[in-house]
Amino acid sequence: MASSLIVKTLTGTKTSNTPIWMMRQAGRYLPEYRAVRESQDSFISFCLNSEKASEVTLQPINRFGFDAAIVFSDILMVPWALAREVIFIPGTGPKLKPLSPETKLDKKLLDQIEDRLAPISTTLKFVRSRLTDDRALIGFAGAPWTVITYMIEGGSSRDFVKSRQWLWSHPKEFEILLDYISQATISFLALQAQAGADILMLFDSWANAVPAEKREKITIAPTRHIVKTLRQQGYKQPIIGFPKGIGEGIIAYVEEAEIDALAIDHMTDPRWVDKVLPKKFPVQGNLDPLSLLAGGSEMLNSIDYILDSFRDRPHIFNLGHGVTPPTPISNVEQMVQRVRKSDNVI
Repeated sequence: MASSLIVKTLTGTKTSNTPIWMMRQAGRYLPEYRAVRESQDSFISFCLNSEKASEVTLQPINRFGFDAAIVFSDILMVPWALAREVIFIPGTGPKLKPLSPETKLDKKLLDQIEDRLAPISTTLKFVRSRLTDDRALIGFAGAPWTVITYMIEGGSSRDFVKSRQWLWSHPKEFEILLDYISQATISFLALQAQAGADILMLFDSWANAVPAEKREKITIAPTRHIVKTLRQQGYKQPIIGFPKGIGEGIIAYVEEAEIDALAIDHMTDPRWVDKVLPKKFPVQGNLDPLSLLAGGSEMLNSIDYILDSFRDRPHIFNLGHGVTPPTPISNVEQMVQRVRKSDNVI
């Protein structure tokens, strides 16, 4: 396992320098990424092309020197591996054939996850061989609820009406689906851990859409099950949970989900987070991506606010969500410089 600042931070150590990486750091804001993307027929084939996926995974490390690389993949690789139709439409986003409560789930497909997603394992192995030990490699998956919303809605959604309706009107069918996707997620994360990922991350990007009274069952319990199962299988990599938008729900999430660190979104006040979480519990976040887009003094002030909020806590600097495509590279450089030059030695 890499002896990086991020790995040390995730084990509860307040390092003399704050490590930094960026969600969606391999993406459309980089001209070198766009050049590679244009050579690929589809986004799925891009993710499954180990040579090209490795290249774009390493691009932001080569350009900015981030403390971690995150494998180029997508949370919807799990439904794709489960033989659900998944396509990415430029300018629109992902589209899937929607599930209905009557849809039969083929459990035999769970045994094929490792074979179907083997190219991502190859990508991880290659990237890990190219990274120095002071750079960590992150593998990831979507948390079950977030992946399920795409499968039920047929894509992204503003209000998740169909998914929420399943919770109330088809609880048995939803529970079966939740278990099905949880098992697939465990297999996908285990594959990445085997391939050399130093850290694992669970993206629950639409956790804010879960009714508060159902957070334990839909958000926390599946995360806990995934973490515990991976631990039982012998995987010791730190696991970061990102329950985006659940506000005060992060207290119970940290207490009960058995994650090793919490990623917070930009809608959450870092000073409040520092007050309510256990003293040495690691936190990741949480610059607004639009602050990074704007740059300048306002961005620098926000960076300073976040760093000061977590001056006594193990902290990984990151965005509160993924970087936006129009973001100027100069702003990213300015952000990295500000974080690395800040006097946050404890």
